[in-house]
Amino acid sequence: MSLARIALRRPGAVLALVVLGTAVAASGLFRLELRTDGAAIYPTDDPAVLRTAADRATFREPDQLILLVTSRPGGPPVASPAGFRFLEQTQKALTALPAVDRQGIWSLVTLIEPPETLRPRRLATYLETWDGSDASFPSLLARIRKLPVASGLFLAASGRAAAFYLSAAGGASRSEMAGDLRRFVAARTAASTTPFALRVTGPVAAELELGEVVLADLARLVPIMVVAVALLLALCLRTPGGVLIPLAQVLATLVWTLGLMGWARVPITLVTTVLPVLLMAMAMTDEIYLLERIADHLAGRSIDRANVVQAAAAAFTDLTAPLVLISLATAAGFFSFLGASMAPLRHLGLFTGLGLLLGMLFTFTLAPALIALLPPSWIARRREARGQTLPYERFTARRPAAAALGLGLLLLLALPGLFRLRVQDSWIDNFDPRSPLVTAERRFNREFWGSYRYDVVLTGAPRVFWTPAGAALLADLHRWARGAPHVGGAWSVLPALESAAHARGDALPLSALPAPEVAKVGALAEILRLRINLDDILTFEGDQARLRLFVRDADYAKARVLQAAVAAKLTRRLPSRAGGVRWHASGDVPLALAVVGSIVGNQLRSIGWTALLIALSLLVALKSPRLAAVVLAPVLAATLLLFGLLGWAGIPLGIATSLFAALNLGAGVDFAVQYVYAYRRERRSGLAPGPAVERTLATTGRGLRWNAVVLALGIAVLALSAIKPNASLGLLLAAAMLVSYGATLALLPALLRRFGK
Repeated sequence: MSLARIALRRPGAVLALVVLGTAVAASGLFRLELRTDGAAIYPTDDPAVLRTAADRATFREPDQLILLVTSRPGGPPVASPAGFRFLEQTQKALTALPAVDRQGIWSLVTLIEPPETLRPRRLATYLETWDGSDASFPSLLARIRKLPVASGLFLAASGRAAAFYLSAAGGASRSEMAGDLRRFVAARTAASTTPFALRVTGPVAAELELGEVVLADLARLVPIMVVAVALLLALCLRTPGGVLIPLAQVLATLVWTLGLMGWARVPITLVTTVLPVLLMAMAMTDEIYLLERIADHLAGRSIDRANVVQAAAAAFTDLTAPLVLISLATAAGFFSFLGASMAPLRHLGLFTGLGLLLGMLFTFTLAPALIALLPPSWIARRREARGQTLPYERFTARRPAAAALGLGLLLLLALPGLFRLRVQDSWIDNFDPRSPLVTAERRFNREFWGSYRYDVVLTGAPRVFWTPAGAALLADLHRWARGAPHVGGAWSVLPALESAAHARGDALPLSALPAPEVAKVGALAEILRLRINLDDILTFEGDQARLRLFVRDADYAKARVLQAAVAAKLTRRLPSRAGGVRWHASGDVPLALAVVGSIVGNQLRSIGWTALLIALSLLVALKSPRLAAVVLAPVLAATLLLFGLLGWAGIPLGIATSLFAALNLGAGVDFAVQYVYAYRRERRSGLAPGPAVERTLATTGRGLRWNAVVLALGIAVLALSAIKPNASLGLLLAAAMLVSYGATLALLPALLRRFGK
């Protein structure tokens, strides 16, 4: 309150200090970094993340993009002489791209034909053995079809799709490679008259595009939000100051918060991109209560500077305690994220919480300074129909038991939905289903084994897989993979070993051969390593091998099922014993499981921490366990109600939808705090409980109502996002604000009559 008094008496000096501080904070914006790649949100201490990073280094696996080639409608199939010539031309053109490793382009053009014998010793690709004539093409295609991996990875069984797998050149980033590849595709799409289409897809492409779409989304949504909020403020407060003061406070809050992130070298990631929108919606609610209360104090008085300043001082006297408590409680909701295992979630919690506290500081400095400096007519106007309440507000005040019973019945109906809640998420579902990336991904998964990989890494003694036991293990896992859930196909060193054995004239299976013969087969495969590219599935020492399981249309639910099946199989097949082969999982699918599981798990845990922090704040401020419980009751009821409705509606908990609960606890308690403080003010004036409730709604109900509308509609701007998780979060948070407001009106009259002495 003393800060507000100083600002009202010395507005020019306070405003100058705020401007100076804002200029210093703004310089941090130039140090702000953007990291919108998927790796930025990985939980760094998760075993799957650590194992995947280690395995990528061990097997020298680069980032990889997929170029999908498909036949145009009415055109010839890719599996045709014209199609194969197009693939050869495309392979040659791709090697000229600066950011693409010319030795790291794998396709049907580079696919080695397994030799029938060791003579001649020179290995050749399928297309190197083709004379280019239409007459010899059927024989070539028949030989290709004999190799399962050809249809699984390079040439679709339908014959209407093919794939190129591209790695980044040394020193080039995957973003640079993606840029080269997109320009390559765009140039051929614009100028080509061939009957074949080119599209980029794959997990890396999805991560890169998601980052780009998020940034474009943010640049589009922030201006929309500014306009929407300005219109809402003009509608509810109906004065120029009612628009200018909250927007100035929000601008200062954003600049200081993002500037602090820049100075602290904390990057903007996929998770923290929602921070500006959340701050814009939540940081201005204090000003709505403040300006509404000033209008109450000005009722019946002339609107001049002296009266406006006096009314502002009186409003701060009434509202300082609830405004501070609301800010602390809302910030506590975000600070509960500090226990998350993911750095981006911790950053979101820390800097959104700090932003809300900065917003509170500006409420007591910038806002009163502007109130004192702006023309009085810009601050408040006479309130027509002062004290008017709406029918539903009067119902809750006059029929408190009925209102509380109605909410209780809704809760009883919703609670069984909690048992229907499930966790589900998918990278590709984050995009517009009509986008080129999604259509390419869907087509790729229909035509091939799948774009996402679940790697089973087997570790043993050097050359263990050149033994009958090692060969038997690989053969057993390949047989199992053919029926494994959601697995389109599997790849390991086994096909290369079997091809080498066939060329030597050895009979299969390998496990039936004498140990020296299996070792010779392995030695032959090692000699041919440069041509058949074993590096990504076998270490040079031969002590680690990867079984790559390709998953179609991978998502969290499928990944959980596959993970359980892999664990069950290998636990039986590889009992723990000294000197035996060990295993672990890594790759795209375990990474996705780690990210989604970490975010959802952290958020569900943060609900408890948020409730505890808010309860402690309320207990300290209100000095009454009963009143603290009364304030918490509506927002807890609203959260349970929404979780139940999510379960009944079949909406799963994912990366975004799990965030809303902790955020709602922090922001939704706003309504009950203001209600209870206003009620206590009326009771101290001598009113009985019933009249005190009606008087509370007459004086504070309008501020509660407009705050619910501004918060809900402001946050609902996120629903316009092109990113599905952000859109879902916006809709859920908007609904949570309205439900929390409704629960406050429904429960508090009855609870305050019973416990609010």
